[in-house]
Amino acid sequence: MTLVALSIGAAGCAIQHSADTMAPSSVSSSTPWFVGTWKSSVVSAPTGSTCGNFEWRVTNQADGIISGIFFAQCGGSLAVSGSAWGQPNGATIPITATAGGTGPGIVACDVSFASTAVADGDTIRVPYSGKTCLGPISGTEVLRRQ
Repeated sequence: MTLVALSIGAAGCAIQHSADTMAPSSVSSSTPWFVGTWKSSVVSAPTGSTCGNFEWRVTNQADGIISGIFFAQCGGSLAVSGSAWGQPNGATIPITATAGGTGPGIVACDVSFASTAVADGDTIRVPYSGKTCLGPISGTEVLRRQ
């Protein structure tokens, strides 16, 4: 009887030990880790229908979704802040951002855009299109991990 109890106890320890070494199921070993700050590689003054000076602070990566706070400058003087999230699928990341903007003579401005971005190591190329209260926006920004 003692031998049976020791065998069961040893098997339980072996199961527990192997479970401790498993990676969390929500982070795949083939999915890059995106948490951190990503900023435009070139600081520029956007004009008219473009945005620039992107900063995406990815604060969460779980269950195949990355998300965080987002900042940009649009149309020259519209300061934008809000949230952005994406769902990495290999090197591509469909991204959606919703934000609010303020600027000279503008108290509140809704801003939104979508992108199918492409990640390559420490860069994310973001071709975007969307709208602000000032009109449509589009362009491409390259973000680098800080």
